[in-house]
Amino acid sequence: MENLKDIKAVFLDVDGTLTNSKKQITEATKISIKAIKAKGIYVILCSGRSNRDVCKYSQDVCASDYTISSNGAQIYNYKINENFYKNCIKYDHIKAVWEYCNKHNLELVFNLENNQTGNNIFCSSMYKNRTIIKDIEELKKIDIFQVIINSNSYYDMRECEEYIASNEILKIANYSREYIKKDTNSKEPYYLFINNKFVDKGRAISEFLTEMNLKKEETICFGDRINDITMFKACGNTVAMKNADKELKEIADYITLSNEEDGVADFIKKYIL
Repeated sequence: MENLKDIKAVFLDVDGTLTNSKKQITEATKISIKAIKAKGIYVILCSGRSNRDVCKYSQDVCASDYTISSNGAQIYNYKINENFYKNCIKYDHIKAVWEYCNKHNLELVFNLENNQTGNNIFCSSMYKNRTIIKDIEELKKIDIFQVIINSNSYYDMRECEEYIASNEILKIANYSREYIKKDTNSKEPYYLFINNKFVDKGRAISEFLTEMNLKKEETICFGDRINDITMFKACGNTVAMKNADKELKEIADYITLSNEEDGVADFIKKYIL
C-alpha cells in the first residue's frame, strides 16, 4: 500500500460512509480528514444529497472548498459561491415528472443550486423543511440538478420506475435499499434519485481531475452504495465500507470497517497519513 502515500485527492460518499446510522460524523473521522487536508490533499465530499446538505457536511469536517452533489450533477465551490460544473435537467422533463407525481400522489423534491423545493405531498421526514411550490412554472428558469421521488407504497414506486425508464433522457441514479430488496412492508419511505442520463459521480470526478491536472492513480475514494460504482471506476484506488452493497465490495481494492466503526478514519490513519 505504499502508493497510497502519494494520494493527492480523496473522494468521500456521505451517507453510509462518512456518517453513521444517526447521520453523524464522529470526532475521529473529523480529525482524520483535517490531517490529510493539512498534507495538501484535496478532500471532496461526493454525494447524492443536495448541494446545500453536502456543503454543510463539508464545512463541518473542514474538507476542501469543492463539493460534488446530486450524484455528480453539480460541482460547487462554496468558498466563492460558484458552480465549477453543472448538468441540469431540462424544464420539459421536470414538468412531465411533476405532473406524474402529483397525479399518483408521490412526494417530489427538486435539488436546486443551494436549496430544495417540491410539491405539497409529504412522506419522508428528510425533506420536511423544503420550500413548497404550487405551480411547476415557478421553476421554468431555475437550475434543477436532481429529482427525488418518495412513496410509502412499494407498488407505486414500481410503476414510477417503469415511467422513468421510458424516458430517453432521464435515469434512476439510486434506489432505497428496501426497494432493491423488494421489501413491500418497509417502515421507511421508498425513494428514487433521478438525473440526466449522462450524469454520475464518476463523470464529475473526471471533470474535477482534468481541471486540477490530477492523475487517476493519485486518487482514492470511499463508498457504500451502487451509485458509487462510477466513482470507483473514475478513481485509481477504491475503498468499500464493510456495510457496503455486495456489488461495490466485489470491485473494491480494499474493504474497511463499517460506518459505525469509523471505517474512513481507520483506513486513513493506517494507510494515507
